[in-house]
Amino acid sequence: MLPHGLVTMRNSTLLSTLLFASLAGNGYHLYQRYVGADRGALCTAAADQPVVMRTRGGLLEVSRIKATETYESSREHRILGIDVGNTVTRIRVPSVTRYTIALAPEWRIELHNQHFVVIAPAVKPSLPVGIDTAGIQKEAFGVWSVFTGTAELDQLQHSLSAALASKASSPRYIGLQRSAARQTVAGFVGKWLITQQRWKAAANYPIDVYFDDEPIGVLRDGPAPLVIR
Repeated sequence: MLPHGLVTMRNSTLLSTLLFASLAGNGYHLYQRYVGADRGALCTAAADQPVVMRTRGGLLEVSRIKATETYESSREHRILGIDVGNTVTRIRVPSVTRYTIALAPEWRIELHNQHFVVIAPAVKPSLPVGIDTAGIQKEAFGVWSVFTGTAELDQLQHSLSAALASKASSPRYIGLQRSAARQTVAGFVGKWLITQQRWKAAANYPIDVYFDDEPIGVLRDGPAPLVIR
């Protein structure tokens, strides 16, 4: 027969073991509930809902177009109403057009079928267009070019800034840079998403980018966006 004190000690040890097991079990269930709640919050990223991305404002450069533009002009010369020839001038100018979007304080991002859809502000050219003055080529030809060529070239060069700005804003050039601009915006938004705990589970979802001047009116109408603070 064991001593009474030893029996008491073993009983106490058994009770302590049972109490620890009970606490561990309750802790595990609480942990499961917490993880389950957290997973539930993350899984909401798979639901269709709008979200707002906050920024500090400013401008984001999204693309560039490098080109050598050629501009030409011709001036008729008359004496007593008689055509006595033209002066033709031509300038070739290497240019770089930078395109930016305004980083509004809040951007709206939609989540549809595990795709993020971003409606970014319209792309605008940064003016004036950059010119490589060292690479400018000028020429003048015609019967009277010896006398009038220099003045005509100067006048043509003075018109370059406005001409380049007009081309930079043209539908052709805006369309030409869209693909590069989409990639830049998608990368920008993707870097923001991975910093948001709520969207970590969806950080690898594809990001589709549209610009505000595209025919996407249907995407602007929808439920109020969720603002991530």
